[in-house]
Amino acid sequence: MSKKSFVSGAIILMLAGFIVKIFGFVYRIYLSNLIGSEGMGLFQLISPVYSLIILTLTSGISIAVSKMVAEQFARNNLINLRRITYCAFVISLGAGLFISGGIYFFMDFIAREVLKDSRTHLSLLILVPCIPVIAASSALKGYYYGIQQVAPTAVSQIFEQVVKITVVMLLASRFIDAGLQYACAMATLGMALGEIANLSLLVLIYKFRKKTLPKIVSKKGIMRKRKIIKEIVKTAVPVSLSRFITSVMAAFEFILIPRRLLEGGLNYSASMMEYGKLTGMAMPLISFPSLVTSSLAITLVPAISEALSMKQLRSVNYRVSKSIQLTFILGFIFTAIFLAFPNEIGGILYKREKVGNLLFILAFTCIFAYLQQTLLGVLNGMGKQAVSLRNSVIGSVIRIGFVYFAIPAYGIKGYVTGIIISSGFVCILNLATVVNTTGMTIDFRNWIIKPGFIGLIMLFISKYIYSFFGIFTNSIAINTVLAVAANVLIGLFLMTVIGVLKKDELQRLYKGKSKRR
Repeated sequence: MSKKSFVSGAIILMLAGFIVKIFGFVYRIYLSNLIGSEGMGLFQLISPVYSLIILTLTSGISIAVSKMVAEQFARNNLINLRRITYCAFVISLGAGLFISGGIYFFMDFIAREVLKDSRTHLSLLILVPCIPVIAASSALKGYYYGIQQVAPTAVSQIFEQVVKITVVMLLASRFIDAGLQYACAMATLGMALGEIANLSLLVLIYKFRKKTLPKIVSKKGIMRKRKIIKEIVKTAVPVSLSRFITSVMAAFEFILIPRRLLEGGLNYSASMMEYGKLTGMAMPLISFPSLVTSSLAITLVPAISEALSMKQLRSVNYRVSKSIQLTFILGFIFTAIFLAFPNEIGGILYKREKVGNLLFILAFTCIFAYLQQTLLGVLNGMGKQAVSLRNSVIGSVIRIGFVYFAIPAYGIKGYVTGIIISSGFVCILNLATVVNTTGMTIDFRNWIIKPGFIGLIMLFISKYIYSFFGIFTNSIAINTVLAVAANVLIGLFLMTVIGVLKKDELQRLYKGKSKRR
């Protein structure tokens, strides 16, 4: 058998991610115009709890399954693939049921004492029955990532967004006039039903493909389910523990932000509005280009695991080096874009709220935020979950320190400064671990100097490009879209001219195939 390289899988995920992000932006713009910045702030209080639960349950299982499936696939022990997936499905479903029970019994305490807003009670209640179903999807996602067939997960992600948007649009007229509590619950219900639709589609695809594939007769290299469960737990627990700790700290960090804004002199309504604009509007815009790095991070885990199991160390170094280089290119390009057009981009998407100033200061976080995702995928692929946990905790402690001490004095700018410093420090620690483990050489010239130079050129010419398109149209929205697209194309062209992006290297990454018996 043969399969596409990890980059071809990443490209499929990128295309799906692009569609998902577009749907997500349409949804967020619709929702923010519907419930306002205070409503978005209330909804964002639920998001850290949701992330804490779901990411903790799903991240470890998904990575464990993708690694184990990739290793068994590389050794041609095909009989183990479905056995691994089944065991992981049962584990994640059981863990989801346990967590749901805990939330149900402590729901009042979470809403009143942790989130400090009783209006979140109904949203928490909606999450309870959905958690086990959402958790179970991680096993199937890990299976598809492991065999590097990402199309099913890509389609399911798009289906999830369609369901979420449809649910909210259908329910908006009934819930929005009932108050922010019900509007927030409506958004949470859409999010939960979207995740359930995601799993349902994955199960259907898995069942259909199972029927069409020939029955596996050979029992070569078969693993006992007891051993499989032990291996899953061995890999998943450190990853889930890492994600749990970082999610708890992130939840604490986000819940603390509106409280420290209160200490800075804002009233509760104003602090929730500012919090909603930051976390519900500006940050999702900044993270939009990260669909590339998140796709790379997902596909790097099985790709590196497979290469390590086959002792292909040169392949590991090449994939890691080029992934980091692509991340720096992306980071410098979009740092320039958000620095050049913050008010224009914010204005055409969120007309009721001014988020341009937030986009401008958050632009400086782009490079480090994207690089963190790629390096996390590399470390997970190399089995360095403990190291990534330690470094993530250090970054969270730095950010929480800035939230507590800097926000009352300097507002949101103080928090963004903390993001830049913490993410930069974490990237240095993660990169040092990768270099020490692989022996890879840091290519300052092609990673930082050349892409950084092109970023400066893009920033310098951006206003001229905007003025040029202004000759042909009076629409600010059309002018902004054309200027941003032209800037990105010019940036990519210049990257190719100076040799940062090389056609033969991209073809080699995309077309590379691993032959199997």
